[in-house]
Formats: sequence, C-alpha cells, structure tokens
Amino acid sequence: MTARGQQHNLLNLDIKEYTFSEFATLVNKQTGLQIYYDPDMVSELVVSLAADSITVQDAVERAVAGSGLKVSFWNNGYLLLPDEQLIETLPDYDSQFQEKQEDDTQALTYGEQRYLKGRKSDVTETLTIGNPNIRENGKVRISGKITDMSNGEPIIGATIFIEETKSGAATDLQGYFAIVLPRGKYNAQFASMGYETGKYLLDVYSNGRIQIAMETAPLTLEEAVIRGDRQMDIRKKDPGLEKLSIKSIRAIPMMMGERDIIKVSEMLPGIVSVGEGSSGLNVRGGSSDQNVFYINKIPVYNTSHLFGFFPAFNSDIIKDFSIYKGHIPAEYGGRLSSVFNITTRQGNKKNFSMHGGLNPISANVTIEGPVIKEKSSVLISARSSYSDWLLNEINDPVLKNSSAGFNDFSIYLDHHLENTVFSGFLYSSSDRFDLGDLNSYTYANLGGSLNMHHNFNNLLRLDVAVIGSRYGFQTTDKQNISTAYTHGYDIDHFEFRADFMQTINESNELSFGINSIYYMLDRGSVLPFGEESLRRVNELGMEKGLENAIYVSDKIRVTNWLDINAGFRYAFYAPLGPKDVYTYQENLPKEARYISDTLFFDRNEPVTWYSSPEFRFSVNIRTDADGNIKLAFNQMSQNLFMLNNTIAIAPNTQWKLADYHIRPSRSNQYSAGVFRTIPATSLETSVELFYKTTSDYTEFKDGADFLNNPLVETEVLQGDHNSYGVELLLKKNLGRINGWFAYTYSRSFVQVNGDALWEKINNGRKYPSNYDIPHVLNAVLNYDISKRITLSGVFTYQRGKPVTYPVSVYQVDDIPVIDYFERNKYRIPDYFRTDLSLTIEGNLKKDKFIHSSWMFSLYNATGRKNAYSVYFLSERGRIKSYKYSVIGVPFFTATWLFKLGNYASQ
Repeated sequence: MTARGQQHNLLNLDIKEYTFSEFATLVNKQTGLQIYYDPDMVSELVVSLAADSITVQDAVERAVAGSGLKVSFWNNGYLLLPDEQLIETLPDYDSQFQEKQEDDTQALTYGEQRYLKGRKSDVTETLTIGNPNIRENGKVRISGKITDMSNGEPIIGATIFIEETKSGAATDLQGYFAIVLPRGKYNAQFASMGYETGKYLLDVYSNGRIQIAMETAPLTLEEAVIRGDRQMDIRKKDPGLEKLSIKSIRAIPMMMGERDIIKVSEMLPGIVSVGEGSSGLNVRGGSSDQNVFYINKIPVYNTSHLFGFFPAFNSDIIKDFSIYKGHIPAEYGGRLSSVFNITTRQGNKKNFSMHGGLNPISANVTIEGPVIKEKSSVLISARSSYSDWLLNEINDPVLKNSSAGFNDFSIYLDHHLENTVFSGFLYSSSDRFDLGDLNSYTYANLGGSLNMHHNFNNLLRLDVAVIGSRYGFQTTDKQNISTAYTHGYDIDHFEFRADFMQTINESNELSFGINSIYYMLDRGSVLPFGEESLRRVNELGMEKGLENAIYVSDKIRVTNWLDINAGFRYAFYAPLGPKDVYTYQENLPKEARYISDTLFFDRNEPVTWYSSPEFRFSVNIRTDADGNIKLAFNQMSQNLFMLNNTIAIAPNTQWKLADYHIRPSRSNQYSAGVFRTIPATSLETSVELFYKTTSDYTEFKDGADFLNNPLVETEVLQGDHNSYGVELLLKKNLGRINGWFAYTYSRSFVQVNGDALWEKINNGRKYPSNYDIPHVLNAVLNYDISKRITLSGVFTYQRGKPVTYPVSVYQVDDIPVIDYFERNKYRIPDYFRTDLSLTIEGNLKKDKFIHSSWMFSLYNATGRKNAYSVYFLSERGRIKSYKYSVIGVPFFTATWLFKLGNYASQ
C-alpha cells in the first residue's frame, strides 16, 4: 500500500500547543496510522493546527514544517527523517550517462556548483535580474517592490533576506526596497507578518528591478509569528521605538467600543494618559505639547473626539503605527518628547470592498476599490456620532439638556507609474458640545497632503510632500452673565519636505533631506457674549513663524553584532512680522506698567533668529542570538507650546510660538537598555533607562491668565526641566494567553530660578512637574477561548498626580485671599481601573459575502471613582476639598463590526 492509497484517512483537527508525541497519539487514535520518529528530533516541536478534512500526510508535514524533518510513507505509517525522504522507486540508470555527468560536475565553476547545491527544494521560482549579456564588475544594485497579491497594496516593513550573504533589506512606506549584492545566484526569502513567506532563486547579472506579490497566510496554517517588519522584533528595533500591530489595537477593550490607537499606546512603558475625559499624553516625563502626531504626514493638533472619549482617527484605515520616544530619526523635529507616526492603508487596487461598525453612540464605514485596476485606488472613511439620546437619559438637569456630537472624514487616492507613485490624502474632523445653557464648544481639524515617491535608479529614492493643516475652535462661556464671552482661535501649518534615501551598499543606507514649515496663528478676540456681559474686548493678536531644517542620517552595519545609526539635523526658526514687540525696563518684572519701548517689524520680516544643531546617535549591540544592548543619544528643539494651566489638551487650548521674549526649548536625552527574547516561552523582555534634560522650559506663573492678557511674556517664565526613569516590559506573543506587562518608574522635576525674585517659582526650589507620576503599571491580557472568541482585559495603576493644596485663608481689605503651599507638594489619590471585553467573530468560512463580529466592552468594571482632579471651595469660612471623577461607574458598550468578504479580507 502506498501513501497515495491512504488519502481516505482524513483528519479534523483544532489543536493548540500540543507536543509532537501528543499529536502523533491523536493521529493514531483517529486513523490507526503510526508515526515513526526519534523522540530527540521532535522534543522542541510545538504543534498548533486547525483544519477540516486534511490528509494525514499533509497534517504531519505541517506539524514538522521548518524543522528540517522530511515525511515518508513506510510500513503502513509515516517515517520522519532529517533532510531526506525514503526512495520508493529506483531511477533509470545508464552507466555511461552517469560517468559523463560526474565528469561535467567536476568541470563546474564554484558559482555553478553553489547554484546546484544551494537551490532549495521549496524555492518555487527563479527571478532573473539584469541582462545576462552584461558582465558587471563588482557589486550589483537591485531594487524592488513588494505588494499584497489580493489588492495590490504595498506592504510596509516586508523583508528580503539573502541566505548566502546573511544580508537583507526592508520595504519603505511605498513597499520599495534596495539591496546590493555581488553578481551570482542567491536564495532569497521574502517575509512579512500575516503573509506567506516567499522563497525565490535570484539569478543576478546586472543592475535591475523585481516585483514580488505576497499571498495572505491562510487561516488553516499552524500558529506562527512572522516578523516581517524588523522594528516589530524587540532585538532589532530602534531604542525607545514602540510599534503596535493592528491585532493588538483591535483586541484591547475601549470605553465606547471604538478602537483607539492613542489609548492603546497608554498601555506601553513610558507613556501615560493625562486622565479620563481628556486628550493628551505624557511621554517620559514630558508635557502633552511635547508630542507631535502625524497621519500620512499631516500634523494633528487635537487627537480626540468628545474630550478624549473617542479617537480622532478611524483605526480601520490604519496600516502602520510607530511611536518614537527614545532615538528619534533625524528626519523628525520640532518636539522634545515623542513622535507618533500613523500611516494609513492604500485602497484595494483589484476589488471593491466595504467594512464598518455600529455602537450605541457612533457608526463608521470604510469603502475602497480600484479607480484604474492595478494602478489607481481610492479609500474613503467616514464616522459620525448620535449621542444626544444618551445624554437625555441621564438624571441630571444640565446634562439632560446638553448636546454632543462629532464626525470625521478621510479620503486617500493614489496612482502608480513604473518608477513613481502619486498620492493624496484629505482628513477632516469636527466636534460640538453644548453643556446645557452654560458652555458651548466647537473645534475642528482639517488637513491634506500631496505626495510623490520616485525611484531615480535602483538605489536612490525620493519622497516629496506638500502638507497643509488647520486646527480651530470656538468657545462660548455663559456661566456668569456679567462675564460671559466668546472666543475663536485658528492655527495654520503649511509644510514642504523632501526626503532622499540612498543605499550605499549592503550594510550602509544614507538618508538626507530638507523641510520647511510656515505657521500662522490667529489667537482671536475675546468678545462679550450677551447684552449684560461686562467683559471687555481683548484682541489677542496674530503670529507667524518660519521653521526650516536640513538633516542627514546614516545607518551602518559595522559587523554582524554592531549596528550604528548616526544623524545630524540643523534647524533654524524665526518669528515673523508684522509685529509690534514691547521691550521692558531692565531689572524690573515684565509687566505692562514697565514697558519702555516698542519695536516694529514689517510683514514677513524676521523678528529674531534661533538656530539649533541637533545630533542623533544610536548603537545596537548583539550580545547573543537572543539578546541586544541598545544605547541612544538624542537632541531636540521645540518652537511651539501650549498656553494651558492644566495638564490636558483641552478643546480651547491655545498654541503659542516662540518669539522675541520666549526662547525655543531644547533637550538632551540619553537612554540605554537590554532587550531579550526567550524562545522556549515566546517571551520578550526589556529594561530601558532614560535621562532627559531640558533648558528654556516654559512654565506659567501662578494665576496666569491667557484670555485677558495678550502679553504672554508677562505670564510665563522659563527654567530647567529634568526627567529620568526605568521602563520594564514583559510580553508574550504566542499561545492562547498572550499580552504584556509594562511598568514605568519615572520622575519629572522643574526648576525656575531666575536672578530676581519675580523670576522664580517656588522660591527657586525644584518641584515635581504636573506630570510627575513615579509608578505606572499596565497589564494587557488576551485569552483566545477559541478561534472565534477572545476575552481581553486591561489593568491600569498610576500613582496620583501632583497637586498644590491651599493651607490658609487671610483677609486683605476685607477680601479673602487663599494661601497655597509649595507648588505640587501633594498628590491626588492613586488611579486604578479594570476594563474587560469579549469579541465574538462570525464563522470563518473562506468564501462568504459578509463577515461580522461583536465586541462587548465593560469599562471601569470595578466601578472605582478615580479622581481626575481635586478642587477646593470656601464654605462658611472653611476650605473644603472635593474629588472630581469623570467615570465612576461601570460603563457597558456593545459594538457590531462588519466587512464584505471573509474574516481575513480587509
């Protein structure tokens, strides 16, 4: 009996993390067939396999895939041998032909012998690169593009690995890569997370290009983690870089059932939320305005809907999400703490598709498809809320008469030529909120970018982008009739950037470029609202600024165990006219009564110039196969900051440019870490230390008022800010139970100690910053009950934020005055929250018209009344403190998600 005769023995399997001996026993019980093997050869094999009606031979081959073991039918069973199969039939034999073949083999060159010996049995295709008639001397330059076979979309971070040279490359945001090789024949492996690994033989003659289409990995394969993006590998990623997979974003429970990439990032080490119902993050002890958020290169100045309860980005269109908080590449600048870079998907170039979601508060839909098949595509996303019905159900007269809502819209268009990709992206979001008849807020983002990606030759690429962005708000405060006011504000951001990428050789990649940003800020006018308002008209004025930078960066693989990334960025900035600048008397406070003169600047005339040389440097040292040590040094400057007395980014937060009096802030950051994987347990671990110093840090005087005083320099002081800490991460990627634990210990201190008494805060003594949170512990746990059902939990603990308490009340001319203790001497109560979610997928059939799933979320499952802030009221001559909680009860949400096509379709 042959193996072919056993095809009627079919298996139905759904197993996870079985040992091979358990798997063999299961096969024997179902079919009666025996598997013969050496136990030592399979001692480290773990089998996870889900398939219906699979043959025994196919099941065994999948179980041993990648182990080097070959499967042969033998003695009414299956035999496992290392790297060879049993010969079932003898080949035709001709002694004279055999002798001739042996003679020919001896005459082969070394390269030809390597070709015959090196070609793997699972290589499916030979790719000829260049012209066989051209004999290149030295190295050959190869460029290529890797795309998704199903929709033609470029794959970001896919890798090419050359087995003979142990070298490789990764694709950029447009799916392109470049590599340098000597002329010859090579086994190449193309891999990316979620795709079938492709193996090809490269027959390299001269400079040339290739294109690879990768197929999505089918669901019936055994469980595996394919690290296509090198930055998803904890050992290879840059120091201080965090990347989130779309799978992680989808699994974590959220309050309103919306997948929120910003909230997910709060679960990572070194990143802390400013609080519930608020927008903004504190990264490594920095303030919220020290972070910049890009979506397809468009800066977004407010990243949330409804005061932080909803994300400003639709996660369904996101393809890549990177957070730079340690080593920041030289191409980025303008912020001191971090860069959040979001790249959206391109549209499907082969077929039309649609997916979306629905929950009790909002709905979203995404539509994509080809404009010109295989060449052009469009992706459209829209969301809207309908939350007023929920406010009407609340038993509170103010909230019952309130109204809130948001909507956002984005569209992505692209067109591919042979060497050039043109693309455009438009993003718009708006919010409104009316708190009874007390306050009303409207705020909106609007942005667009036009991009061109061009390949000059095999090794030189260019990205050019023209970008525009606007953030604006309108606030009306009607709480007190006599002081009611309305205020509008706009910030415009126009940017041009050109980024070049040059591959020097197989171990050296050079990047260089320029960018220029033109800022226009209309701080607006504070106007009285209503006939009874006594508020005076206050013109806050307009500002302009020009920020330019050039940069160069070089990634060098010095040896197999040492990688160096060195960069330099030179930035220069000027506030521009027209502007009237007041000067103040020397040795006196900057106050309106001490103005001594006025300087007049014409339109677009530089008021002053600031320059900032910034060095960036990182080292990745491979200690062994499973571990690395990483070191980094980073210099940054920032010309833009928020005028805000709170730690959060409120909808009516004003942004302010550095000017004649207020200097740009500058920082130096040092970091060092140890990163390791534990293959036997599929665990990743890291310990990273950081220390950051900031000069000319902007801090606000006690009682600073930015609505009634247009002279901002009279309300702020500049000093020093230092932060340091350690970040710990333990992450499990495989198995039914997966997730991570992240712990951060960090301290953040400010010192404003000018020469004069009025140039000091806290009498010149160092004090904790508003975001000094020593201990933060986050845990994310996912339990895959089955392929269709996943239970997830998030557990968050934070040490209470600093706060300044009043200590006494005294009378001055019969007016009560509150006396406060040292700044940020005390802390509000600690924060703890538990969130749970249950995701239920529809059936996983391959061919179906629509797939849907349900997500049930329980936010703040323990109902803890966490303090967002503590405030004080004077009642009957005594000061009483109160704790303000945003969400103090469990909050349940059910969300229905759908997509046209099967589970794996986009």
